[in-house]
Amino acid sequence: MAAELSVVIPAHNAEATIGAQLSALAGQQWDGEWEIVVIENGSSDRTADEVQANRSVLGNRLRLVQSDRAGASFARNLGVAETGADHIAFVDADDVVAAGWLPAMGDCLRSHEFVTGPLELDRLNPEWVARSRGRAMESQRPTFYGIFPYAHGCNFGVHRGHWEQMGGLDERMTATEDIEFSLRMWLAGIPAFFEPAAIVHYRYRTDPGSLWRQGLQYGRWRPLVARRLVDVGREPPSRVAGWKSWAHLFRQLPQAGSAEGRALLAWSAGNRIGHLIGSVEHRIVLL
Repeated sequence: MAAELSVVIPAHNAEATIGAQLSALAGQQWDGEWEIVVIENGSSDRTADEVQANRSVLGNRLRLVQSDRAGASFARNLGVAETGADHIAFVDADDVVAAGWLPAMGDCLRSHEFVTGPLELDRLNPEWVARSRGRAMESQRPTFYGIFPYAHGCNFGVHRGHWEQMGGLDERMTATEDIEFSLRMWLAGIPAFFEPAAIVHYRYRTDPGSLWRQGLQYGRWRPLVARRLVDVGREPPSRVAGWKSWAHLFRQLPQAGSAEGRALLAWSAGNRIGHLIGSVEHRIVLL
C-alpha cells in the first residue's frame, strides 16, 4: 500500500545524531501508512551506515537516497521527488521528534494543508543556550516580523499538490528557505497552521564558529524575504525592525570573556552582519 505520509530527513554529516531521530520515529504509532525517506547528500562521515543500521527496527518503512550535491533545500526537494505520498513532513537529522509527533502531524495534515509545530529547547541543549533566544518557538506559531506566519523548516508538513504548485524550496537559499516558502504559501491563501502536539526537540549549535556561520546565513537571507514582499506589492518590515537585536548584541559584549558569552556573541554578531550583507545583495534595507 502506498504511503499516505512521507517523513523526509535531509542528512549531511549526521552520523552522531541521526540514529536518535530514527529511533524516536521508530517508536511512533499512527493509523495511516507512512515511510521515512533520508536524503544523505555529500557526507564525509558514516551517515549512510548509521541510517542502514536502523533498518533492523524500521524495515521497509525506511529508505535511503544518496546524492553528492550539498544543500538542505536540494535534499528536501529531492526527498519529495523520491516519494509519491500525498502528504509530506520534514524533520532534521540532528533533532528528535517528541512522543506523539507522528500522529499529531499525520492527523493534522488530513484537515490542514500546511502545518508546523513547536520546537522544544531543553532536552537537547545546555541551559545557557536554551534560554539565549527566547521561548516563543515553544508555544506559538512564528511570524516574519508579524507580517505572515511561517513554518519551521525542521518541523512542518504540506500537501504534495501545494508543494508542486509552489515549486518546492528555493535551492539558492542557504537559510530562511522555510520562511520564503511560507511567504509563497501565505500569498496563495494557505497560511501555516500551528499544531501544538506536533513537537520536535530542537538542537542548537554551541561552538562559536558554527554559530557565527549560521547567524551570518540567517541574517543574509532575511532581507530577500522582505524584498519579495515588496516585489508583490506588500508592506515589508520596518528598515530598523531589528533594532532590539542590535541592542542585544551590544549588551552581550561584556560577556565575551567566557566561552558561553563568546558563543552567544558569535551568533548575534553573525546575524546582524548578515543583515547588512543581505541588505546590499537584495537591494533593501533590513537592519
